[in-house]
Amino acid sequence: MRIRTICLAGILVCTSMTGSASASAQHALIGVDGCAILASVVYTEVTQARLGYSPGSGADLRYAGRDEITLCNQSARSVTRAFSAALRSTNIHVTWGFHTGYRGDYCLSHFLSQCYPRGNPAMPPLSKSERSFVMHTWAAVNDSVQSHMAQYPGSDVVRFQAGDLRQSIRRSVIAGSIENQLPLQTR
Repeated sequence: MRIRTICLAGILVCTSMTGSASASAQHALIGVDGCAILASVVYTEVTQARLGYSPGSGADLRYAGRDEITLCNQSARSVTRAFSAALRSTNIHVTWGFHTGYRGDYCLSHFLSQCYPRGNPAMPPLSKSERSFVMHTWAAVNDSVQSHMAQYPGSDVVRFQAGDLRQSIRRSVIAGSIENQLPLQTR
């Protein structure tokens, strides 16, 4: 009886170890890690759009796991917070007014389509070129992220590959700059 119990326990341990190894290799990054990658992509692309893209920066190795499928289940919060931080690093200050009375660093809505950046009333007003940059860059980020929504735009879950999302944002920003006749700096 004791030998049978030990053998059965050994078999269960071995099968659970092999099953968990294959299952973990197939899971996407979810939650905080996926949202951190999403925020990193948005922050980098918005900052580079403002400061100027360097020639030949097609393959960017700064994104960990850029070829892996990644999930973020707090996309509106992650995207709007990273967008604000990127603009703030270039001395443009915005707030998000999902509803009356709230002004903050990120949008409270779970619908990214309902999030709009506004100039921070506590700071000097945005110039016409800054306002135009904010609007066309936000449109590029918003459209690119929404095209990667896992289920539907209100799900607040985005499923993406960092490299693909980066390219999508960059193409949209450049297209918006050409369309709006905004000077896009290159380093």
